[in-house]
Amino acid sequence: MLSLVRSKLLNILKIKTMRNITQRSTTTNLCRRLAPACSVAAALFFTLFLSGCEYLDDFDDFGKDKDKNEQEMYEVKLTDLNNSGVTGTATVMYNEEGEFTVLVNAKNLVPSMVHPQHIHGFDMEDKDAVCPPSSAAGQDGLLTLADGLPFYGPVLLPLDDELVPLEVNNFPKASASGSLNYIGVVKTSSLVAAIDAKYEEEQTMEDFKAEERVIVIHGAYVKDNKIVPAGTQGAEYMATLPVACGEVKKMH
Repeated sequence: MLSLVRSKLLNILKIKTMRNITQRSTTTNLCRRLAPACSVAAALFFTLFLSGCEYLDDFDDFGKDKDKNEQEMYEVKLTDLNNSGVTGTATVMYNEEGEFTVLVNAKNLVPSMVHPQHIHGFDMEDKDAVCPPSSAAGQDGLLTLADGLPFYGPVLLPLDDELVPLEVNNFPKASASGSLNYIGVVKTSSLVAAIDAKYEEEQTMEDFKAEERVIVIHGAYVKDNKIVPAGTQGAEYMATLPVACGEVKKMH
């Protein structure tokens, strides 16, 4: 069981991240910023797309107990909103007794700018979050954060540099070429505790309902209610503007 989980994980992450491995300046900065905070298991994920990080292969605890340590894995295909051209992929994985991990790889973002990103959903309700259609935009033709709320719901988990607590900390910055490679890792028990603190009833990871959530990336320059390239005269950077969205799907 352990070898199968490891093989599937490695194949998925290699395919999704090899395109961005050569961007050494971005990856080196991410290694320096994130590596001290990563656990042994998270370090394995870093080596697949962050050059220069040490390989630490320790998945011995995974798969020993099917009920408590079975790895849940989900994938996300990010497509553009507001004709931004932003696309990418994301992976969400966790086990009850281990860690909760989110990987995001996106391109065509505004270079060298901070891009807020979140897991959205309808609290702990049994309701599917979906990516909004272009028709959801207001009369100005621009799909704002508020326009999308009826479709994808409020923020459940900011994908920042800490994940927990659930308040916003530092969001990732796109590289000089407009790509974004992100990894967020936290102990699953810490995430459950944070969710418990936010909602009245005691929660478990089953209540997180990953398949009913979406990931949304934000941030673009706007002029005359349209996304424009960086440096356009008179353009304003709207950090909350949705530029990509993807629904979380169970891997089979």
